[in-house]
Parts: sequence; structure tokens; C-alpha cells
Amino acid sequence: MNYKQNETLQVKRKHVYSTALLALIFSLVTLVASLCVPTSMHTAYAAEGNQPVMIQAGHADFGPTLIDGKWKLKIRDDTGDEPVWRDPENVVFKLGGNSIIPMPDDAAYSFIGEKPGTKLYVIPQTQNPDVPWLGWNTQEGGVLNELDRGANLSLEGVSGPGKLHVYLENGNNNPQQLWDSTKGYPQNSWIETNAHTHVNWVFSKPGIYHVKLTFSGKLKNGRAVSDTRVLNFAVGDNTDPNAALGVGAAGASGNEGDEEGQDEEDNDESEKDEANHHHELLHNKHKHSHKVSEKSDDTALVLQIVGIFVAIIAIIIVIFVLIAVVKSKKARNLALAKQVSAQANQQYANNANSVNNANGESALSDLVRDQETTVMSPINNSQYSQSDDM
Repeated sequence: MNYKQNETLQVKRKHVYSTALLALIFSLVTLVASLCVPTSMHTAYAAEGNQPVMIQAGHADFGPTLIDGKWKLKIRDDTGDEPVWRDPENVVFKLGGNSIIPMPDDAAYSFIGEKPGTKLYVIPQTQNPDVPWLGWNTQEGGVLNELDRGANLSLEGVSGPGKLHVYLENGNNNPQQLWDSTKGYPQNSWIETNAHTHVNWVFSKPGIYHVKLTFSGKLKNGRAVSDTRVLNFAVGDNTDPNAALGVGAAGASGNEGDEEGQDEEDNDESEKDEANHHHELLHNKHKHSHKVSEKSDDTALVLQIVGIFVAIIAIIIVIFVLIAVVKSKKARNLALAKQVSAQANQQYANNANSVNNANGESALSDLVRDQETTVMSPINNSQYSQSDDM
């Protein structure tokens, strides 16, 4: 009977242990999954889009792509549900009042050339959710596989009503100046393969800016590659982003091209119609992009909340199971102690009975032996002889 009870306890204990282990594994997997829910920025694949868009918030990078052997400088737009590689001439970065930062009263920033307190329009190195977060990268798949070491990023020209300064901040060190529109061109920066960098873009005045950039390098097979494109910026609340697109293509050729683009806009009514169409597309795309982005963010948030909730429940289950295991172990030890105590008591009783039986048998043996001694004692003949004489 005791053997069967022990076997049953062992089976129950194994079942409890296995349940606890499975619950623990489930909770860990659920927790990790909830923390690793991918967002649109983390999606590896990026489609291509040719519609004109305005980006006034969210993450975007420009950089080289190498697809079907063609090296092109494009913009990776991560503001929507999925990332999209776009041609720079179809993209306008809009900076409104949320981007205004006063000129700091710090000698380290004197290279900007403005008085302290002057309003500056800034795309910061650290993300501001109300402003475009523009950087560059060399992480496109074809570039990663084929580019030899890195590429040269060159500022070829800037057109606009004010100045552009681009600089990098590294911890407590002084700002590292990269580009300055008041200096000559080209202005070169070396970019390693698999790099992803964000910098500070500082525009001194509102208006339309066109920034001409070239990404060039050498592939592992020795082939030289290069592409030049223009980034479009509409700076200020009252600046029409459509105006940036209207002259974006001509902006790649410099100021002379800008003038030609303006002349064509004045002399050709059809271009105005096309500009209005572009403006409508920009507006619709912007609304759609934000709706999709908000929907994606809401979905990711819901999934994370559900995952965390499930993980908490699983952890609670694990705690209860562990408590049950501890109680089961204590109960098993108590039952085992009682069993050992009962066996000891039984053994003691058996020993006592054995002693009593042995003592009883010894006393009986002594009594019988005494009786036998009395009955079997020899007759004294002298006594009978004395009796006869009398």
C-alpha cells in the first residue's frame, strides 16, 4: 500500500513540475514576443513609390540603392504602414512652427552665424515627433552586398532664401560641422557601409530650399558608381510645399535651372494645373500616411498590451504552480515523516510485545521448573527409617 502511495505521489509531482516548466516557458516566450512586435520602421523590405508626397513628421533616410545593377540615390520613407523607397524629386520635407528653435547663446554654435535668440528652423539629430527626422544610410540590401568599404556623400549646392548648416553632435564634444552653404562646393563626407546617421539640419530663414547631393563609390567588382539628386524643403508655416516640387527637377541644375523653372511656370498654364494636381496628391497622401501610421502604431500598441497582459497571467500561473509545488513537497515530507513515525511506533510496539512474550515464557518456564523440582525431589530414607523404629 505504501509503495503505491509513493508511486502516485511521484506521478503527481512530475505532472506539477512539467506544468510549471511549460507555464514558465510560455510566459517567457509571450513576454519576448510582446516586446519584439515589429513596427513599420523595422520592416526589412521596402516598396517603391512614385507619387509626390509631403513629409512633415516621422522617420526618413536618403541613401544609395543598388537594384538590378542600377545605383540610385533615393529616400526611404518610413512614415507609413510600410517603408517605401521614393525618388527625391517626388518628396518635400515640410518644416513648420514646431521646428523653430532659438539660436543658442553658446560660442560652440557660433559657426551658424546668427545672433542668440534668432529663430532657426531645425531638423534635430534626436527625433522630434512633430518634425521630419531626416538622416542617411547605406543599408539597402544591394549596397550592403556590393559596395566596397563605403561611399562619398557630397554636398554640391544649396539654393534658398537663407543659409543651411548641417552638423553632428557627439556627447559633450563641440559640434562637428559637416556642411555649410556659405562655403564652396563640393563638401565631402565619407560614409561607411552599413551606416545609419542622423544630424542637425539648420535653416536660417523660411522659404523653399533645394539641396543638391551626390552619393558616389566603388563596388567590389571595381565599378565606379555615382548619382546626384536634389532634396526639397518647404520651411515655414506659410511656405507652399507644392512650390518646392514645381522647381525640384530644375533645382538639380543650380540657380540657373531654378530661373528656367520659374519662367516655364509663368508662361505655361498647364504646369500650374499639374502643380495643383500635385498639391492635391500631397494633401491626400499626407492624410493617408498619418492615418496608416496611427493605425499601425495603435495595432502595435494593442499587441504589446495584450502580450504583456498574457505574460502577466502566465507569470501568475507560474507563481501559483510553484506555490502548489512547495505545498505538495511539504505535504509529501509531512506524510513521509508520519509514515516513518508510524513505522517506528509499530516497530517499538512489536519489540515491546516480543519482550513481554519473552518475559512471560521465561516466568512460565521457571514456574514449571520449580514444580518439577518439588515433585521430582529424592526421598530421604533416613526419615522413614526413624519412623519404622518408632
